[in-house]
Amino acid sequence: CALPIPSPPTPTPGSSVLQVTAMAPQLVSLEEARALGLGKPAPKGKSEIERETAALKEFGINLGKEHLDGYRYRPDRFEMDSDSIKKPWDQPLLFQMGPDTVHRCETIEGWDNPEFLFEIREGIAYMTLNRPEANNAMNDGIGSGLHDACRILRNRPDVRVAVLTGNGRMFCAGGDPKSFQAAQAMAGAISDGSGGFQGPPPGEVIAGAGIRLAQGNKSSASAFARDMYALSSLPQFTICCMNGSAMGGGFGLVCACDYVCAVKQAHATLSEVKLGVIPAVISPHVSRTIGTANCKRLFCTAENANMTTAMEIGLVHRIVEHPRDFPAVIEEISTKVRLLAPGAVGASKQILLDCLNQSVSNDLINYTAKEYLRVRRSQQCEEGMNALKSKKKPGWVESKIDVKPHEEKEK
Repeated sequence: CALPIPSPPTPTPGSSVLQVTAMAPQLVSLEEARALGLGKPAPKGKSEIERETAALKEFGINLGKEHLDGYRYRPDRFEMDSDSIKKPWDQPLLFQMGPDTVHRCETIEGWDNPEFLFEIREGIAYMTLNRPEANNAMNDGIGSGLHDACRILRNRPDVRVAVLTGNGRMFCAGGDPKSFQAAQAMAGAISDGSGGFQGPPPGEVIAGAGIRLAQGNKSSASAFARDMYALSSLPQFTICCMNGSAMGGGFGLVCACDYVCAVKQAHATLSEVKLGVIPAVISPHVSRTIGTANCKRLFCTAENANMTTAMEIGLVHRIVEHPRDFPAVIEEISTKVRLLAPGAVGASKQILLDCLNQSVSNDLINYTAKEYLRVRRSQQCEEGMNALKSKKKPGWVESKIDVKPHEEKEK
């Protein structure tokens, strides 16, 4: 037979735990509720871990700072407390991702990266993936080029448009397997083919290979994630000219751009699941561009989407017959961009990124109001308002955007 449930202790009037014990007396007593901090607001300035430690202390359990040492598994939440995560308006997300260091080329004048070409003309910049023999698969050269180009462009308000394209028959084939194998060899996970040892590697190499490889993969993924966000948040209006198909990470580069023009024979594919991995790093940019439903379709089926499908799902905005048609599209868009205040374009892009997936809150509303006020008080806004009153054109309308004509490559 069922045992009767004892009546809970009577809470004192005005007790902060009155409602908690009244709702579930069989689950928690008054003393336990007080110890666990239920029914009252969390102390300000304390993290989730600190609150849990304090609650356990009420029951006589004292956790030392090193109580997790020796465990193989260390939950991520002990490395990054959810309460300490800053919102984009608390600190720009790009700054949260780490310092903006020079990878290879510090300036456009000293650019020396043959695998990632970078050119700045009047009002416009061109970034070109230049590994046609490897289908522009991403390696250290392309990664460092993307990083350095974005760093330079962020400090070039005179550049209004940035174009990303590739040389050869493909736009980008994604990650380079040879680069991945080289990283495995450096970690000691596989032989580098130099004949340095015969048979299985030494025990200490085996023991440390997994850790070194995991750390290297995490570092590489973090760097690519930062560069992807840097590209998507450039103050310039970015145009991707898909000269061919995009796969994996190349698909992510397409999604990080503001406008996409592609040749009709191109395809877009996310085939990572065929190899037992997932397109994790690029997923925020892909889902932002084509939506969750279309992401499930492409992520989980590895569908080789043609450009008709790409337009239907919002990945591509314009389809052309041949790369020689790209300059006309760039010229058309540049003509529209010339009419826009450069600062307002960059601020519009940034506020969209900052508000993405954020719940409506007082902090969010205050942030958007402050951003509006900041832009409204800017010199460019003042110039635009004065131009409207005097029926004149603001200065940025007169600026030139020097679109480069198509260059046929020698076969």
